[in-house]
Amino acid sequence: MSRIPREVLTEALRTQIKGREVLAAVFCTFRFDPGFFEREILPALFDRHLHQDPQIRRAQLEEELRPLAGRIAVYYDPRAIVTGDGTACLDVGRIPVRPGTGYFHPKNAFILVRDTSTGQRALVVLTSSANLTQAGWWENVECAHLEEIAGSGRSRTAPDIQRFLRDLRTLARNFDTPAALDDILDLLGGVHPIAQRTANRRLHPHFLSTGPGTPALVDQLEAVAGRWLRHADLEVLSPYLDEADASAPLEALLDRFQPDRWRVLLPEENGLARCRPELYEWVRERGGEWGRLPRGLLARGGRQTEQPAQAARRTVHAKVYRFFTGEWEITLVGSFNLTTPAHSPGGNVESGVLSEVVVDQRPAFWLEAVEQTPPFAQPAGEDDGVDQDYLPLFARYDWASGQAEVLWDGGDGSGPVQVYDRGVHLFEVGPLERAVWTLLTADDAVTLRKRLRETSFLTAVAGDRRGIVLVHESGMAHRPSILLDLSPADILRYWSMLSAEQRNTYLAMRGEALHGAGEGPPPESPPDTIFDRFAGVFHGFAALGRAVRDALDHDRDEHDPRRVEAARFRMFGAKYDSLPVLVEQMADETAGELLDRYLMVLCARQLADRVRRHHPDFWASDPVGVARLEKGLAVRAVLREQVIARNDAGMTEFLDWYEPRFLGEQPAVTA
Repeated sequence: MSRIPREVLTEALRTQIKGREVLAAVFCTFRFDPGFFEREILPALFDRHLHQDPQIRRAQLEEELRPLAGRIAVYYDPRAIVTGDGTACLDVGRIPVRPGTGYFHPKNAFILVRDTSTGQRALVVLTSSANLTQAGWWENVECAHLEEIAGSGRSRTAPDIQRFLRDLRTLARNFDTPAALDDILDLLGGVHPIAQRTANRRLHPHFLSTGPGTPALVDQLEAVAGRWLRHADLEVLSPYLDEADASAPLEALLDRFQPDRWRVLLPEENGLARCRPELYEWVRERGGEWGRLPRGLLARGGRQTEQPAQAARRTVHAKVYRFFTGEWEITLVGSFNLTTPAHSPGGNVESGVLSEVVVDQRPAFWLEAVEQTPPFAQPAGEDDGVDQDYLPLFARYDWASGQAEVLWDGGDGSGPVQVYDRGVHLFEVGPLERAVWTLLTADDAVTLRKRLRETSFLTAVAGDRRGIVLVHESGMAHRPSILLDLSPADILRYWSMLSAEQRNTYLAMRGEALHGAGEGPPPESPPDTIFDRFAGVFHGFAALGRAVRDALDHDRDEHDPRRVEAARFRMFGAKYDSLPVLVEQMADETAGELLDRYLMVLCARQLADRVRRHHPDFWASDPVGVARLEKGLAVRAVLREQVIARNDAGMTEFLDWYEPRFLGEQPAVTA
C-alpha cells in the first residue's frame, strides 16, 4: 500500500456484507451516539432501500430487526455517551462496559451473515478507529481493517477474536450475555485455527488487543513479527499523545525495533500543535520527524482549496502504525493511540489488526514532514471531558415484564439518587448497594415506561455529581411501535403482503401520509362491500396464520430462531401489526362495523387456539403476550351480545351452531 486508501466506512461495510442475511452483530465503541447509530449505521446491515426521513427509516428498521430480537448489541464505555440529536428506540442491546482500569476503547463490528442461496455462514470483522458517532463515521479521517472469516473455514485471527469476545462477558459482568455474542462465538468455535504466522513468506493478519491480563502492545508486536519490523521505517498516525516531555510508548517502539527512519503525526487544531513543546523537541532530538497528512485529504469533501486557511478541515482520528521497507509494508490499524494507557498492561481495553498489505509501488511516508516549529496549545486527550457527565448508575427496563432496575457501579454504595428527564423529576432511588440490581417500585417503573416512549436518556444526580444514563431495554416485542398506529383494515392488508420489500414500501407510504414527509398519494382504502370486507378479513388472517405456521415448523429450519422471533412479534407483541393490538381495537365502535369486528375476533380466537394446540412450547414462552391477547379476546362475549341484540331471536341459536364450527370446536351433542 503506497497510497492512502479512501473509502466511506458505511459503504465499505455494506459492500463486504454483499446483500447477505445478517444473523447477529456485536459492536464495540468508546464514544456512543445511540440515535446516530440507529439512524445511519444500522441501515448498512440490510440490503433494503430505506426512506430518507429519519423517523420513517426507523419504522422500517424496526420491521427489519424483528427476526434479530436480542441479536444486535453495542458494548460502550458509559463515561463517553454522546446524546447527539436523537435517542435510542430500536431493538439494540446497549451494554455499558467500565473496566477496572482505563477505558473501554476498542472500535469493532462483528457481523454474522448467511448466504441464503448456499446457507454458508461467515463473520465480517471490522476493526477501526471510528467511534459509533457522527464524527467517527461521517466527519473524521479514520482508518479501518475489514476481513471475513468463513464458518468451518481456516483463520489466523479467529482464536484471538474469540478470546476478545469471551472477555466481553467478564467486562460486562453486570449484564446478561446477549444472544448475538453466543451466536458469533458458536461460529468461531467451528473455525480451524491457523498456527503459522506466515504463508508463502507473507504475514497472516493478526488480531491484537490489550486489556486485563494481556502483554504490552510492543511485546505483542515482537511476538508476531519482530524480525520483520526491526530496522524498517516507521510511521505513526495517532491523534492523541501523552501529556509528557517524552513519549514512553514511542520510546519502547524505537528501542525495540530501531527503525531506520521514523515520522509521527503532529496533532493539530486550528493551526496549533496539541502536544508539549518539550515532547516536540524530544522527537527531533531522537532523530525522528513530525508530519502532517496532505492538505487535500483533510479538506471537507476531500478537495484541496485555494484558501486552505478558510476551508473546513477534517479532524484526524485514525490510529495507524506503518512499518515498511522498499519491498513490503506491515500495518497495525485499530484503536491504539500513541499513549501509555493504550500500550500498557492494565491500561485501556484496545484492539487492532496487524497485517501485511499489498504493495503496488515502493512504500513511502504518507505524512509530509513539518519543517517549521509550530505554535503550541494545551495537549488534548481522547478521554477529555468524558467523566464530567458521568455517574456510575446503570438502568434497565423489560417491556415484557414491566420491571425496571438500577445498579450502582461505583466504588462504594450510593446515597439517594434523584432521576430526571429533561429537567422533570421522575423518582428517587437509593441508597444503593454496589453491583446489586435493585428493583424499582411499580409506580416508578410505570413512570419510566412512559418516558421511554420519548427518550432512552435519563439524568441522575447524587449529591453534587450528575451524569447521563442510557437505559438498557429488553423485551422489545412488547414495546409500542415508533411511528405508526394502523387501523384494523391496515393491519389486515399488512399481514397479506407477501414480501419484505412490499412491507417496506408500505411503511414508507404510511409514514409519508401520516407525517407529511412525501408528496405521493396515501395508500388506497380497501373496498367497502361486505363481500370484499369479509374476504379481506379471511385473507389477512390466513396470511398471518401461514406466516406463523411456517416460522414454527421445525422441519423447515430447526436452528433458525429468527423466524420464531418474527412470529412472536406478530402473535404476542405490541407493534402496529401485532395480533393483540388489533384485538384491543375491536372494543372501539369507531374501529369498524359491529359484524366486522365480531368476525375479526372470531378469526383471532381461531388462530390463537390453533397456535396453542399445535405449538404449546411457543405459546408458553411468552406469558405476558398471551395474557394480553387473552384479555383482548374477552371482548368476543360483548360483541356477541351486541350482534344478538341487533337481530331477531334466531341469532342466538345460529351463533350457538356457527361459533363451534368456525373455531373448530366439538359441538355439544343433545338428546
